[in-house]
Amino acid sequence: MSEIHKSGGHEDRVLTPEQQAMWRRESRGDVQGKSREEKAAHRKQMREKLTAMSEPEWIALRNRLQTEWNALSAEDKQKLAEKVKRAESKEGRKGKAKGKEERMAKKEKRKAKKSGAGLE
Repeated sequence: MSEIHKSGGHEDRVLTPEQQAMWRRESRGDVQGKSREEKAAHRKQMREKLTAMSEPEWIALRNRLQTEWNALSAEDKQKLAEKVKRAESKEGRKGKAKGKEERMAKKEKRKAKKSGAGLE
């Protein structure tokens, strides 16, 4: 279980981050090769399915996902745990966004130089 989940940072979670990773891993084949909109619709459908489950159903799901997690090799667990940790800290997304911001800033600088050079 991740540190954020242990600390109670996500009380409304039905699944632990590791169980969520297993849940997403199961549906990975369903979204391969689909458009961004189709993937978003699939994620929404999966969330709705999860929230619509009765308590005994989601307890059974949690137990099954935890059993699958426990059955993974130590190497696979480590890889998935690192992905979970990056996702929770949002490091993966920040890096991408930062790169885009930097590219946009450079683009604006080039535009400013071009327009400034024409005035001289």
